[in-house]
Amino acid sequence: MSKINPLRYMMSSPIPSSRLTRWILVLSEFDIDVTSPTTKKSQALAKLLATFPVAGSNLVNEEVPGEPHEVAVVEEEQRWQLMFDRAAAAGKGGIGIVLIGPESQVIAKACKLMYGCSNNEAEYDALIAGIELAASKGIKHLVIRGDSHLVIQQLKGEFAVKEPALTKYRAKAQQILQSFQTFQFEHVPRSQNRYVDALATLASRIDDQEVNRAIIVVEAKDYEMMQAPCSPED
Repeated sequence: MSKINPLRYMMSSPIPSSRLTRWILVLSEFDIDVTSPTTKKSQALAKLLATFPVAGSNLVNEEVPGEPHEVAVVEEEQRWQLMFDRAAAAGKGGIGIVLIGPESQVIAKACKLMYGCSNNEAEYDALIAGIELAASKGIKHLVIRGDSHLVIQQLKGEFAVKEPALTKYRAKAQQILQSFQTFQFEHVPRSQNRYVDALATLASRIDDQEVNRAIIVVEAKDYEMMQAPCSPED
């Protein structure tokens, strides 16, 4: 902040203009303080307009003229959940599959594998039986959850299939998945897969003679056609 002495300015100026001289003499009777602005011009203008509104100005929140546009509301797709697992006992395994609907419907199945297979093959068997069951029910949107990291990642394309025996399983699963409009895979920890694990364990431990006669229906699953599905009938 500084004060200007008008007479000193006139004496020091080489050739002061007449107009400038007149203004200096007129303003010499006032104490003029020169300060730096503390606000931006845009802020000062906004404050000025807010303080002195222009007469007849329109409010910003007035309706925009014209016909309103319709907003399309997309409802969330009704997805089913599929959970699958396998269990092994005495060389023959069992698989469990559970379908959970958007309205908490539950379809549970257990199959006893009547042939020997590896753990990964049994996991694929469970998955294939599950998606075949879902397809037979007319389900179009499916979330597939399992605790087999290998199977989930192979079907997502994240892992390569290194075991030749699993190639046909993945091909079969990919073929069935084409019947769904949307599907996705999620890996879950074993602690969240206990229900289907219990079904698979039950199926694996039932005697061959008791198959199809248990309270929870446990069906015999032969190796015929590689991945014969569980019967879709409840």
